Amino acid sequence: MRFLASRAPALGSLQRMAQQKSASPPSPDRKPQAWSRRLLNQHNVMIGFAIVCLLALVVFIIRTASRPTTVPADRPDAANAELVARGKHIYATRCASCHGSDLKGEQGWPQRRPNGVMPASPLDEGGNAWQRDDRWLFTTIKLGGQATASSGYSSAMPASGALTDAEIWAVISYIKSTWPKHIQDGQLHS
Repeated sequence: MRFLASRAPALGSLQRMAQQKSASPPSPDRKPQAWSRRLLNQHNVMIGFAIVCLLALVVFIIRTASRPTTVPADRPDAANAELVARGKHIYATRCASCHGSDLKGEQGWPQRRPNGVMPASPLDEGGNAWQRDDRWLFTTIKLGGQATASSGYSSAMPASGALTDAEIWAVISYIKSTWPKHIQDGQLHS
């Protein structure tokens, strides 16, 4: 017991020192605090990176949604509603006077007129446009009916004049969109 009694003041002072050490602010060069700071910095960097990525994604989505739909300028697309609507408008103003607003063609087709010229052909499924490939249709519209006419055939269809290639493809897209699906599928493509 004597041994414990002589050591009691020493134990008490050790306990007081431990309490003072834990109550005092930690020194800046302690490893646990440096590790904690590094972890906090890594956490902040990750949060910043995630925010930058999220902002980039938002900008990408906004820019993609605001871009106009591209209209192909080198082929028809009967499934493209914008292209078909554009073609329908051009057809109504440039083609319907001869081929009919209903695409049924000019009265009297397929009999030649007295001057030997064929009337404007139907462009619906009752005509023969669907039996031609896309390039033939394009060339006929662009250069006129005589450019693709077979020998002995006289066509009064004029060249398209001021229509651009993209507008011609839009007209063909509209015409093809009026054909039944089985005819669209069976039509030749160039």
